[in-house]
Amino acid sequence: MTSKEKVQVVIYDAPAVKAGDCGCGCGGHHHREPGDDPLADTHLEFQTRALAMTLEAAFPGEVAVEYINVLQDPRGPKLPQTPLLCSLAYPPPLVYINGQGRFAGALPVERIQEEVQKILEG
Repeated sequence: MTSKEKVQVVIYDAPAVKAGDCGCGCGGHHHREPGDDPLADTHLEFQTRALAMTLEAAFPGEVAVEYINVLQDPRGPKLPQTPLLCSLAYPPPLVYINGQGRFAGALPVERIQEEVQKILEG
């Protein structure tokens, strides 16, 4: 087995949080309102886990997938993706593959798989 590095897929998210918890100076665009789905915050994290399992099945041992909630992760304030998400320049989630921004606003599993395939074949 070769020692080549794994393809890194990172999903950056800024899910709805309680007002006042954000600290990103975003003006409250992603804060939870009464009546919002209390499980909405977890959906993308579960989708990311499913993505990780899909990529592992397709490319065993060759891909690492990470989910980062930029509002809760200790690295969040220092990440360049945090102001992008808080400014609404790009809608969450942001999908980065090997450090390059590839997708925003959705988790397109098939397209991510295609991009990983291209990297592994390249």
